[in-house]
Amino acid sequence: MTELREELNLDFPACLEADFPDDLPGARSAFESIAAAIAGADFAPLARRSPALNGFDWRVYLRCSIARMVHAGAALRRRGVLSGRMLDYGSYFGNFALMFARAGFFVDAVDSYRTYENAFDGPRRVLAESGVQLLDFGDVGYDLGELDTHYDVVLCMGVIEHMPSSPRPLLDTLNRVLVAGGHLVIDTPNLVHLYNRQKVARGETVLADLQAQYETELPFEGHHREYTIPELVWLLRRIGHHQISVEAFNYSSYALGTLCARDVHNHWNMVRDPTMREYLMTVSAKPAIGDVAVRDERDWRSLIEDPEQSWLRSLPAVMAEQPTQVDVDRELQIVRVQQNYEAVQHEVNVRDQMIRDLHDRLVHEVQLRDEIIDGLRREQDWMRSGWRRFVIRQPRQRVASAAGSATDRASNERAE
Repeated sequence: MTELREELNLDFPACLEADFPDDLPGARSAFESIAAAIAGADFAPLARRSPALNGFDWRVYLRCSIARMVHAGAALRRRGVLSGRMLDYGSYFGNFALMFARAGFFVDAVDSYRTYENAFDGPRRVLAESGVQLLDFGDVGYDLGELDTHYDVVLCMGVIEHMPSSPRPLLDTLNRVLVAGGHLVIDTPNLVHLYNRQKVARGETVLADLQAQYETELPFEGHHREYTIPELVWLLRRIGHHQISVEAFNYSSYALGTLCARDVHNHWNMVRDPTMREYLMTVSAKPAIGDVAVRDERDWRSLIEDPEQSWLRSLPAVMAEQPTQVDVDRELQIVRVQQNYEAVQHEVNVRDQMIRDLHDRLVHEVQLRDEIIDGLRREQDWMRSGWRRFVIRQPRQRVASAAGSATDRASNERAE
């Protein structure tokens, strides 16, 4: 591909098939099962402590998450991890748990299911039918203190960004229940996602909506803190993990189906530079017993893996001429153009309103003039008709009076 077209059909999820042939069928099947299970469910309890979820389209979210699911499945597959005991910490809808259970893992899924009331009744039923053991944080604790099981794989998908204060208790918990030599898989939004960088360049916040967070029922369960690639790598090294790999990819843009104009340019910029992409996933290993502790000093950039080669092969040649970093000056220029457009549009709106006001006033004045003219015409018609009645009736009245007087005189004379 050499041209940068104004529209780009993402063709999701088929666009992932070439890069994830072994994992896409299972991910799609798990999505379809969970999507069918949530039909008609009331998800209001999810929004009580996370206002951004009000009116959220969960089916679209789950469909887009197929991209997250295939990345997780393929990353473990490349490491030869095809079975074992798995914990899905913060399993929520259970789409990851279901996919791995059907792939042959023995899966435990834990979340605050009682807190969410009946919202997840459908998914829980599907998970149980597939052999997933369901646990509740209300029973085992967020620190899993009541759980004496250890796992070959621990999933923590879309959870770490919801942790208040510090991610340390969470990571300590996940590491503790992981067997020596086991694998930890974490995914989370990228704080320096391209669209976030552009928001900052425009002077906008990338944090949770303040007004919604201020009014929410406590504790707030939205995003407390998102992370960058070097921060995630530091956290994993801090708990002693090694064999760290990082993947960066997009997923929510797939909800659009077709990208247009600026979104196309952003898409290809993110294809070129993984640090600009929307979502991050890390896979790391807890050292096995007997492993010699060796500090990994490699630069975090060398830990990035990029399995979505199809997008790279489709990269338009013209993008090679574009800056490799976000052009903040250009973003600000776009903002200024937008502001100028808004100023001009405001003037146009003011002018149009003046024209409408003048038109309405003119119409009113014309109507008033027509009413006055019509009234004058009625007055003239009435005066003309009244004058004719006066002129015609006046002589007749005089003749009648004269005749009456003459009769009266004649009668008087006869009487005499």
